[in-house]
Amino acid sequence: MALSQKWIDTVEDGLSNREWDAYDTLIRSEVGECVCSAQEAGYNPRFIENTASGYVCVDWTLVKAMLWVESGGPRQACWKTRPMQIGNPGDAAYGVLKSGAEGSVPVMSPKLFNAIRTQSIDSPELNIRAAIAYLFTRMAKFDVQTVPDESDQTIHSVTVVHGDSLERIARRVGTSIDELKKFRSEVSTTQLRVGEKLRYRKTRTGRVIVGWRKWDFVTIAARYNGGGDPAYADKLAFVANLFPRLKR
Repeated sequence: MALSQKWIDTVEDGLSNREWDAYDTLIRSEVGECVCSAQEAGYNPRFIENTASGYVCVDWTLVKAMLWVESGGPRQACWKTRPMQIGNPGDAAYGVLKSGAEGSVPVMSPKLFNAIRTQSIDSPELNIRAAIAYLFTRMAKFDVQTVPDESDQTIHSVTVVHGDSLERIARRVGTSIDELKKFRSEVSTTQLRVGEKLRYRKTRTGRVIVGWRKWDFVTIAARYNGGGDPAYADKLAFVANLFPRLKR
């Protein structure tokens, strides 16, 4: 799609204007934070995009390109309030993140989740951090699985009674068969003895990250922008191609 010359002139200001780099350190750090949160959902802390050749690192400059496209740069008023447009009228992302919907909690640190719910989204730093969390949420693939209940860290115990099986015990106490087996790996339904004690943690059913979509401009545009700007992918590509030419 052809991009307007006015828009091109706007972003090309970033070639020589260092103000466009103001949030680079924040973006680098927050991309790493989201990756680490993803690690807690079962992923390597540095590499999260699974490809045929292994794992590749998520490029933080993808988010920098999004920032340039979303904000229009430091000459715009939103640069110092909502540079990523999170919280603007019609924006769905803010509500998703505040409520922890769409599986967004696994990609956010507890500190960020609390900040989004309690602090002003007009802080440019929080606006950018929220946008990155939403991007990771939209790029993740989820599955519903039984996982440990983070709200209850207690190691409980249960006494086996006549007629018990692992399945029956799991249903009775609110855990899973796998969780019971973690604490006594040799346990099987035929080995249970009346009177013995089994340890376990409570479990819940929740959304778990099981993979990632392809981190390219077209997929990001579809998943993050949702078609709001038909030229979004082309704009991202244009800005990304400017970065090697930055005069710094």
